Amino acid sequence: MIGAMGKLHGGQMVVRALSEERVAHVFSIGGGHIAHISDALLDSDIGLYDTRHEQAAVMMAEAQARLTGHPGVALVTAGPGFTNALTGVANAAMAGVPLVIIAGVVPTNMVGKLDLQEMDQLSVVKPMVKWARRVENAERIPAAIHEAMTRARSGKPGPVYVEIPADVLGQAVDEQFIEFGRVVVPSPPAADPAAVRAAAEMIAAAQRPVIVAGSGVWFSQAMDELRAFVEATGLPCFTSSMGKGCLADSHECCYGPSLPIRPGAALMGMVRSDCVVLCGTRVSLFYAHGRLFAKDAKIICINIDPEESDRNRPADLALIGDCGRALGQLREELKGKGAPSRLGPWRKELDAAAGASLAAFQAQRDSEQAPIHPARLMKEIDQFLTPDDVLTLDGGDTSVWMNMVRTNARPAGSLESGLFGCLGVGLPFAVSAKLAAPERRVFAIVGDGSLGFNFMEFHTAIRFNLPVIVIVNNDQAWGMVRHSQQLRFGMDRTPGSDLGYVPYHKLVEALGGYGEEVTKPGDIRPALTRAAASGKTACINVVTERDVISPGSIALAAIGKRDLPMEALQGGGGAY
Repeated sequence: MIGAMGKLHGGQMVVRALSEERVAHVFSIGGGHIAHISDALLDSDIGLYDTRHEQAAVMMAEAQARLTGHPGVALVTAGPGFTNALTGVANAAMAGVPLVIIAGVVPTNMVGKLDLQEMDQLSVVKPMVKWARRVENAERIPAAIHEAMTRARSGKPGPVYVEIPADVLGQAVDEQFIEFGRVVVPSPPAADPAAVRAAAEMIAAAQRPVIVAGSGVWFSQAMDELRAFVEATGLPCFTSSMGKGCLADSHECCYGPSLPIRPGAALMGMVRSDCVVLCGTRVSLFYAHGRLFAKDAKIICINIDPEESDRNRPADLALIGDCGRALGQLREELKGKGAPSRLGPWRKELDAAAGASLAAFQAQRDSEQAPIHPARLMKEIDQFLTPDDVLTLDGGDTSVWMNMVRTNARPAGSLESGLFGCLGVGLPFAVSAKLAAPERRVFAIVGDGSLGFNFMEFHTAIRFNLPVIVIVNNDQAWGMVRHSQQLRFGMDRTPGSDLGYVPYHKLVEALGGYGEEVTKPGDIRPALTRAAASGKTACINVVTERDVISPGSIALAAIGKRDLPMEALQGGGGAY
């Protein structure tokens, strides 16, 4: 029971509101300014998981949201605790992930006195979040927490921020004066029927239509509607971001991720399509800011956020609303406007392109070389995983290589930073995933550079007895940066990019986990088997080729040029 009958202090109010929202986990590092909340959590059913860095705490909260679809919650203390959290906040904002950050700040009577850890946090965070609120009246705390949860998951999902001064958190208020607020479940909006009719006509007239399913499909839980739509219409489907796995790669209508550098049909599908239906995804770098699509292609945008309808490549038609409801409307409108079989010739084109592309990539994927080719490492990991496993991805080249081979069998099977390109997410995401889905095996593939950002979250995993398995793609360098430097300035001009060899597996062993080094491709899968059987937090340190250049490195080398060259998206003419 939280608090004595009749009165609650501010920290107890926060926890009661979170309990009413069915929050299961809160991620934090303790601090004096949030002590009342931390103490109140002890008397609740909410798990408090203390991390080794606030950045990791926010990333863990983000992973909860990515896996469950509900807002994750991070609790940070004032000043440096707050600033440490900002990278995680920015990553969630760029990815459109619902997140609630609760921060402590200096007491109200200390503002302007140069008190410990004092700063104007609200002004700093406002441009980064959907909504921000400072609560100075204790009786308003529960209502503010409920509003924060509603704002995070309403419309376009994203992070929100609530700060509460330390003295307000400690203030006790009689329950009769408290504004408790309530849990609000947003009602998803439908798209305009006239726009739906026009979109149906546009799709029916197309000879080479495709649909790209993004994060909006996952957060609207529209997997069944997506499957019903493609089966009824025959449209080839590509997936992106959290949309990956919303239609399994094995489905006859799914051609895998829309990433154009991935071996398969994505590049040809995006370039050749005469009608692209973007469902819950955005026209971003991943589509060359719209230049990837044919100039005369019709673009249909299905998105809950109207601002996305004219980003980079303005849509010919915008269906503003919930992805699931809009897909259902569109499927109904397309009845009688052409059988799925009409797209048979287009599907054959895509099949042929996928076959040729995969054949060209096979030598790298199956390479027997040592040091190990990164594509071979990723293939071994992908083939070891089951459809129920979760994989987190972290690192520049590491994420690129993994995305080139990853099989997406179910939603939320892969977690990665996304457009923010944030390093350090892999281990925090993995720890959080194991908490959110304890029945599933959780793996992380992490570059040796990015592993350094939140390495001590191995300690967090070990303390909480979370047997995640981390595979290190160890090329002894900031690989993507090093390769892009070589492409720009010359093979020997790579300042600040060499790391040298680090025995990460031994460091994890010293912390109490399982560690193993791998130097030969044939030893990768046996090492994964042993790590999984150990029942411990594990680190498999794989020594990989330093000099193979990924298409991601080619694209990075083009940064600063006025336009990203199309050859960067095509692997630099076969460089990958």
